Amino acid sequence: MNDDFTDADAKAICAALGVNTKTITDTFGRTLTVIDEEGMRTLAAHSPNPERGQALVDQIMAAAREAHGGNQ
Repeated sequence: MNDDFTDADAKAICAALGVNTKTITDTFGRTLTVIDEEGMRTLAAHSPNPERGQALVDQIMAAAREAHGGNQ
């Protein structure tokens, strides 16, 4: 069994769950796939441990808001 999880795998899961993705290029020239908070919550709800998934999203969003001065 191959345990490698590719960008295509991630996009396929997101598409199957109706989660919108966006492809961006960061300041270092790397191409990244991003999703918004609603998408993260959808993925968390479908995870093996939804409660833990939602708690992780809460932590991520709190850290992002703090890093951006609470304006997010």
